[in-house]
Amino acid sequence: MKLTRKYEFVDEAEANASIDLLRNEEGNLTQSVVKLGYLTIEPPVIDEEGNTIKEAVVSTKYAVDVSWSITPLQSWEEFIVWPTPMGIHNYGSSSQRDEYAKTYCQLYPESNYCNPPEPEDQEQP
Repeated sequence: MKLTRKYEFVDEAEANASIDLLRNEEGNLTQSVVKLGYLTIEPPVIDEEGNTIKEAVVSTKYAVDVSWSITPLQSWEEFIVWPTPMGIHNYGSSSQRDEYAKTYCQLYPESNYCNPPEPEDQEQP
């Protein structure tokens, strides 16, 4: 089964060193890797005239997503993160997304994502 996992590294160099472990003898990647970079945590605040009132807040960690077709490498385990499914980027099959959400809820059973509020009854006009 393919797995989608999300990772954060100190910087791009550290990410690239781990990504290089996924290359075959010819230098080709053996897994699907998406380098997301330094993610925006809070968008900038811009006024009506286009002036920046507040700069964007950007993560200090370098984000990478991997779609694994093998068991994820143990050396990647220390970098794994679990944003609320599926974070700002999602890809892979619906079964990969479902597996990520199921694993997330096993790890964080009290999260709001795993415990959505009951729908409220709405009166029909």
